[in-house]
Amino acid sequence: MHNRNLDIAGKKTTLEFGHEGVLYRQSFIMYDKQTDTKWNHSTGLAMAGKLTGMRLEILPSWVVRWSQWKAMQPPTKVLAREGRGGFMGTYLADRNIAEFGLSVGQGPRAKLYPYGLLLKREVVNDRVAPHDLVIVFDARYKEAMAFDRRVDKTPLTFESLTGSATDRPLMRDRETQSRWERLSGKAIDGKLKGKLLLPLISVPWLKERWQQIYPDGIVYR
Repeated sequence: MHNRNLDIAGKKTTLEFGHEGVLYRQSFIMYDKQTDTKWNHSTGLAMAGKLTGMRLEILPSWVVRWSQWKAMQPPTKVLAREGRGGFMGTYLADRNIAEFGLSVGQGPRAKLYPYGLLLKREVVNDRVAPHDLVIVFDARYKEAMAFDRRVDKTPLTFESLTGSATDRPLMRDRETQSRWERLSGKAIDGKLKGKLLLPLISVPWLKERWQQIYPDGIVYR
């Protein structure tokens, strides 16, 4: 998901996009209707045309089940449309989950956290400059997210919690022993109750495609 507002020659411009109908390294290409510049939809980078070299801002977004999102964000509104399979359409992935990973960062700083590893280690404390971050995973629904793990400028160290009374996966910080909802980044009890972790921009990728777009990126081991 990208911000389509750009500052072009000192003027704020809202671009309108379409599908170019071609692929670059298995990633589809967009064009903007104002300048016909070609953009990589995965990275937001302008690759050919008048705006070559400019980049669309990537906005934070999550890939989660609707029921789960609704539970976390009850006031959510939906842009409804007709879709196959019901109200918003139905998407069923038949790929092996081990083919996917969660990407954080851009360019040579990009780092991929393979879902196969996250299945075994559902909470990962790490650093991708300039962020101290925590990667969280819900093994039931194969959903991953990234948060800044600093609270009041102090990095926390998180560990997974299992066997909770709630159906929402939890974690605990070692510094204060507060408990947090993994997928919302909210502290639900303890010294830090009510605190929220800042979501970071992270994007689920097929590992094969990620390595083609970010050949200098790092895969978390």
